[in-house]
Amino acid sequence: MKKDFIYSIIIGFSLLLMFQACQEDPIFPDPGFEIEDQRVEVRRDTADHYDINMKMDVPNGVNEILLLNALDYNTLETIDGYTNQSKFDFTYSVDLTPFEKDTVLNYIIKVTDNDLRTFNRGIRISVKGFSFPEVKLVGGNNVAVAAPAYLLKGTISTGLNTINTVQVIFQGEVQYSFEAGPNDELYEMPLEALVFLGNLEPGEVYPIQIIVTDNMGQESTTIVNVRKSTSIKKPNRILYTNRLDVQTEILIEYNDDENITSFGINFPSGVIYLARFEYNELNMVSKYIYRNIASDGAFDRDAIHFFNYIEGTKQLIDIERQDLGYDEAGNLISESSLTKEASEFVYEGATTKVLSFRRSSTCSNIYYSDPFGLGENIFGEYFQTNSYMGSNTVRRQHREDYDPVLIPTYQENLPPFHDAVSSVMFTVFQDILYNKYMMTKTVPTDPTYDGSYLYQPSFSYETDEDGNISLITKLLTDGAFGYKGETETYAFFYN
Repeated sequence: MKKDFIYSIIIGFSLLLMFQACQEDPIFPDPGFEIEDQRVEVRRDTADHYDINMKMDVPNGVNEILLLNALDYNTLETIDGYTNQSKFDFTYSVDLTPFEKDTVLNYIIKVTDNDLRTFNRGIRISVKGFSFPEVKLVGGNNVAVAAPAYLLKGTISTGLNTINTVQVIFQGEVQYSFEAGPNDELYEMPLEALVFLGNLEPGEVYPIQIIVTDNMGQESTTIVNVRKSTSIKKPNRILYTNRLDVQTEILIEYNDDENITSFGINFPSGVIYLARFEYNELNMVSKYIYRNIASDGAFDRDAIHFFNYIEGTKQLIDIERQDLGYDEAGNLISESSLTKEASEFVYEGATTKVLSFRRSSTCSNIYYSDPFGLGENIFGEYFQTNSYMGSNTVRRQHREDYDPVLIPTYQENLPPFHDAVSSVMFTVFQDILYNKYMMTKTVPTDPTYDGSYLYQPSFSYETDEDGNISLITKLLTDGAFGYKGETETYAFFYN
């Protein structure tokens, strides 16, 4: 009994010491926040101020509350009226009247309690200026164009008001117009307007006006300054997908004059159709060399076209062809004689406009046009196969309805009157090497045509943010053997 009594006294004394020790430990509770929203957007149309609301819990009482600039931590204001308060609703009114345009305010609310413990909370207020028509453009407000037109792309917005009218004006002429209907409530809309520029003088700057009005009668004018550029960006790689959904990779090399020197169509099997070009002193193609390379790198021949011109001109006398044969080691073993592939070229005066030429028969009335009234002769024939390059006009079709967007692979110095040897190469040349401007469709040349052997391809395209063609889609709108409705695509890639 005595031992139990002594043991109980010892345990009780120990518990008392522990309780006293715990009572003597200092308590430092952190201040706390409950904020309604740390990221807010406020429009000046509807508010002159914004109230920052927080529920604060500061057990040891408030010593100081500061408003800091969150970007540099400088103190903007000491907020009075909360000294020694512990649990309360905090409100701070931000004056928005100095801000008329879009502004972002970044604040930190810093609380220090009476034990000098601190707690911070950040808040971001995005202040939207008074509603006013605004245009955000793809490509910016200063552009250089190589084509006789420019495709304006962007987004129009009017804040809390609605879009009423949009006009795009160049040299006093309205080139695009939009007017909202009585039931339209458009606060934002895409802008895509094709502006015809015509011939621009080098070194001059030409303004395009974009005029937008809203339903409150407010009007904004955005200026895009355009100037003439002498060149466009050249692709080094194209992914070509044919109508059978076979994707090939076209790799292109250029010389210092940005003329194509190598044009290789690489098939998934490893086979390569390779075209190489050489140029004369007038920068015209003088030699076209075609080679079919097997997947193991072997080849057995070169098909060479020689382009012969009247001396000192860009007018053809004829196009000759020669085939060279090779053994398995790549040694030359045979050399055919030269044959005329095309001859008897007739030109319009001293121009490069061909009126007629002869292959197995005479092909006359070659289609050219001046789609934008710039005094140009744009070659418009679309030969479906090389056998259609003759007198049978019912087998002829030509391009119509151009958009003034330059095709970056256009070869002005490659006369389009030869057999490209490979049917694939012939098709690709017709689609992207012979055309200066982006054509939208082809039509039969003979108005009496009622057959089903012309595919009559139509074309659509997409451009990137810099205005370069990124994709051409070719749709076969007619043709027998199930061709109708099939598509082919060219995806362009730039360095």
